[in-house]
Amino acid sequence: MSATRPTTVRVVIIWACSLLTVPACLQPAPNRSGNAPEPDTRQDSQEDGAVTSDPAATQPDPIVFPRPIDDPGRWLVVEKTTHRTSGAWATGSFDQSRNKLTIMTNDVSQFSIDTDRILIDWDQLVILGIDGRNSELRKRNYSVLHIALDKHGRWVVLEP
Repeated sequence: MSATRPTTVRVVIIWACSLLTVPACLQPAPNRSGNAPEPDTRQDSQEDGAVTSDPAATQPDPIVFPRPIDDPGRWLVVEKTTHRTSGAWATGSFDQSRNKLTIMTNDVSQFSIDTDRILIDWDQLVILGIDGRNSELRKRNYSVLHIALDKHGRWVVLEP
């Protein structure tokens, strides 16, 4: 019992010291001149003619993620996952100067690319990089390409 008592005392002392430092952390930081900042004396009352700001007006617009499928900026959609987990994802980027699509996946077995939503120059060589492996992408007669893992673990374009 005496071996655990000093450990318990140390834990209590550390906990007590942390309580003493919390109020100091909550005080406002001094401004550049070294003085403490002036307290906020604004009132939210409309009676004295003070202008109040609408908190909703100062909030940024929420980011919708993932983008809706009908969003004109969305060109990559995960269609099937490898495992039935919620951690599957795919990200994509297009480098117009190199005419290269780069896609990284995690637990994805099939995804689609809408090539009409990307500024691909089909007169040049188009490089498709999926998970670090590059290949040539050729223009098809349809704009939405469905790409899936085959039984050997290679990405293949599915023909309609």
